[in-house]
Amino acid sequence: MTKKQTSTEATSQQQKLTLREALSTLWQIPLFIMSLVMLGVVLWHIRPHTEPVTFEQQYQQLVSLSEKDAFQAFYQQADLLRKSARGDEQVGLVHGLAARTRMKELLQRREIGLGTSVKKSVPANYEAIIQDYKKALQCNMPDPNSPAGAGPYRDIALAKWALGKPQQAIECLEQALDRQEEYDASMHELMVRMLLNQRGEDVLHKAETHLDVILAEETSTTDQKAWAFVRKQEVLIAQGRETEALKALEEAKGTLSESKYGEEVEFLRGRALHRSGRADEAELVLRDLLEKMNDRGDIYAQTALELARINYEQDRDWEARRFYQLAAESQLGKDWYIAAKLGLAECAALQQRYDEAVSLYQETTELLEGKPFNRAVDVARVQQSLEALTTSLGTLKQYTTALPFIEIEQKIDSQKDVLSAERFAQMHARVAQQLLEELEQNRREISEPSETPEEKAWRQQRQEMVTAHFEQAGRQYQRVAKLAVGNDDLYGWSLWQAAMCFDKAGNVDESIAAWRRVYEERRGDTLWPTGVFRLAQAYQANGQYDEAIRYYEELRSTHPRHTSAFEGIVPLARCYLLRKPSEKEKAKALLQGILYDRTLTPDAPYFRQAMFALGELHYEMHDYPAAINVLTEAIDRYGDDPMLGKSMFLVADSYRHSGLGLDAALENLASDPTATVIYEKQSDLRRQHLEHAREYFDRAIKFYEQLPEKQPDELGRLYLRNSYLSRADCLFDLGQYQEAVRLYELAVLRYQLTPTALTALMQVMNCQIKLDKPAAARAASERARWQLRKMSDEVLEQDAGSPRREEWERWFSWVEQAGMW
Repeated sequence: MTKKQTSTEATSQQQKLTLREALSTLWQIPLFIMSLVMLGVVLWHIRPHTEPVTFEQQYQQLVSLSEKDAFQAFYQQADLLRKSARGDEQVGLVHGLAARTRMKELLQRREIGLGTSVKKSVPANYEAIIQDYKKALQCNMPDPNSPAGAGPYRDIALAKWALGKPQQAIECLEQALDRQEEYDASMHELMVRMLLNQRGEDVLHKAETHLDVILAEETSTTDQKAWAFVRKQEVLIAQGRETEALKALEEAKGTLSESKYGEEVEFLRGRALHRSGRADEAELVLRDLLEKMNDRGDIYAQTALELARINYEQDRDWEARRFYQLAAESQLGKDWYIAAKLGLAECAALQQRYDEAVSLYQETTELLEGKPFNRAVDVARVQQSLEALTTSLGTLKQYTTALPFIEIEQKIDSQKDVLSAERFAQMHARVAQQLLEELEQNRREISEPSETPEEKAWRQQRQEMVTAHFEQAGRQYQRVAKLAVGNDDLYGWSLWQAAMCFDKAGNVDESIAAWRRVYEERRGDTLWPTGVFRLAQAYQANGQYDEAIRYYEELRSTHPRHTSAFEGIVPLARCYLLRKPSEKEKAKALLQGILYDRTLTPDAPYFRQAMFALGELHYEMHDYPAAINVLTEAIDRYGDDPMLGKSMFLVADSYRHSGLGLDAALENLASDPTATVIYEKQSDLRRQHLEHAREYFDRAIKFYEQLPEKQPDELGRLYLRNSYLSRADCLFDLGQYQEAVRLYELAVLRYQLTPTALTALMQVMNCQIKLDKPAAARAASERARWQLRKMSDEVLEQDAGSPRREEWERWFSWVEQAGMW
């Protein structure tokens, strides 16, 4: 056999073996699957036969967790069971159990209920109790109108109380009592405690009703009746029925003196004596009680507080302070501690320790935020105290001192009392006005050139405070307007005051917005025309002359004979002058119209204003003869006008301009031999004008110098300074150089070490040159240079139109080199 045949047979044999193995494997796959199926059947038959867990079983497990106080596990399971519960009954059962369990947990942790030892939990816990109970009651688990509903309503009341909703809490507790079949003294006691923490006449009456129920019920225990008796006397005293309470306390003194209520009975007897006007007897009773007490608890604190009030009312403030401190030391963090802090605040204020009083009032209000419901003191009592204090300080015009106290009052005013808000706005306005008056007084006492940097900084700070307080007053009056619902008069008045305050603050944008509200909302009010005038003034102050003109003209159109329409004439004329392009003729016609109005007499203030304004307008238009004519008549007619100095200066300057205005004509006439007569007349007229100018400059100087010391304002000081220089200039222009030197020297003496003195000395030099006195001229120049060296740069820069130091030095150098002497 060949090698090839041997190899072929071997390959065939191998293929036969591979086929048999493959067939064998195919037979094994069904057997494996069958084995798995058989195993599954066996496992099915041997499985444990367990029934599904029912709702009742899960609910019992939940009850068990609640009974074992396993609260975290309970809440987890309760959440799951809520989701799987079906029908109102199951849903109601789960929610009811969840609410009761949470109540149980909070009671154990003392985080729900009434009393000084109760702590606060997170609001979500109280809200969960309310929601769970509400859901349970909706599902009739229990029936909300059945006796079984009393418990849920009581618990809801406690949760509402913990959330700071006392009125809702009391209403829920009333529902609980309505559903109660059997008498439960604890429910009535809880109601009394809630009511007494609320205060008020109606509340006290309700509390008395529940106390009478406890006292009348035969099943009440002796201790419950004793508690109710003591509380009733407290209620009677609070109602002003001290005599009735005193009689009952005297009768019960023997019975209760040795009980745990003995000290409280004696305390209430002292309080009743105090409230009935027998303060001396009350003090003896309470002092004796205080000395006997060993336990410094609630009664000790109340006794100390009552003694403090007795002493405070009799102006024994240091003794009152001592008793308040005793109460505070014995009741740290408790209800009576807050009352003690309030008393200490009142004592500090009475003793004029205002910073301490502010701190104590703030502490009191902060404590009240944490304990809003307590028997010792409430927010209304603190507000009453603060209102009395701020009213007293306001009467004494101590507005700045009063402001921090009224700010505290505003912070605790949860009811948004409109009258309180109005007092707050008024206080800010009064503080601003008082500061403004101080500032004006300071300005009168200290002239600007002699003002020190410290005084300047003080004035700037004061001005900023004035602005801030007026702005705050404006905002607070706007708040009053929002709160003045249903009180149209107060609403309108508040809008008006807000606008006025923004005006005084110099806040033009806010002022315009406020006056626009008056314009738009109060049309028809008596003050509306004045409001339109103020709106126009605000636009004018803001440089919005077209808008200002619009409202001035509307005012003249709608109320032509109103006082504000006449007051607006001069400002309207100024707007015509200041708008682009200027309307001088229109302004002049407007002012002349007032002078020609036959219904107005010269005594009318508008007539006076128009005459002075028309004279100034003529001056600005360079119509000097007309200016002289109108202003001299105004000066003669209104000799008491506060701006008379300015008008005298304008008349003087008009005469000077008129005189100097003839120089060009005189120069021409001097070269014409045929015009000698005309030349002499014109020369004489020039002399008369300049002499009249000097006369009126003299009158302006006399006017300003006769004013009270420091009285002229900045503009007045400018007119006075210019009058000194211009008066001497008139004599220089007249060629009376020796007399001019004397007047220039007066200016140097008054304004030494200022740019004005330098100007006057240079004119002295010019006069001496004219007088051919070179030595005297040089001496004047040297004096000027000496003054320049002594002047600070700050003084030189105060006058915007004055040359700087370098310019003066160049001028002196030029004079020196010019060889004038």
